[in-house]
Amino acid sequence: MVSRKYLKDYRVEETIDAKGRVKSEAVYIGGDYILSPPVSVGDRRLIALLTLLCWLAFFGALLLVTRTTRAMYVILPFTATALSMYLMSEAIVFLWRAGDVMTREKAEKISNRLPPCSIITAILALASFAGGIASTVISGGDAVSGDYIYIAISLAMSLASAVSFSKCRKVKAVRS
Repeated sequence: MVSRKYLKDYRVEETIDAKGRVKSEAVYIGGDYILSPPVSVGDRRLIALLTLLCWLAFFGALLLVTRTTRAMYVILPFTATALSMYLMSEAIVFLWRAGDVMTREKAEKISNRLPPCSIITAILALASFAGGIASTVISGGDAVSGDYIYIAISLAMSLASAVSFSKCRKVKAVRS
């Protein structure tokens, strides 16, 4: 299914099959698009690996039940990273499946999702890190090892997303 934005990039062609039935097929007539500057294979691997690391850290941190993770100002930004990481993962799949030349829809999904989602993930994880620090300071001496693990995980997620953003921040979809 094509969204309305990309509808003019397709034309419907009708053909008659061997049984005499009319078959309608959508044919792409839009221009060819590339990513500029192109994302190298090494950068693709690094971005995919960092996103996988973020997902593992996300689920690992959700397993911890500590005083820090019970605070709403700590856990809400952290759980909000799931949406941006999902969109980032989807853009990475498009990036890996796309060739050098792609349709406008795929090129724009990659270039319009990957940089913003990676920086949003970094900011939200950093907000959760700051909340975890604040929660630990407020608790006085009641912090347990799980609190420190959670703080380290949220910092690692923030750093991984920031590195991912630095690798893809200049990527734009341009017509070839």
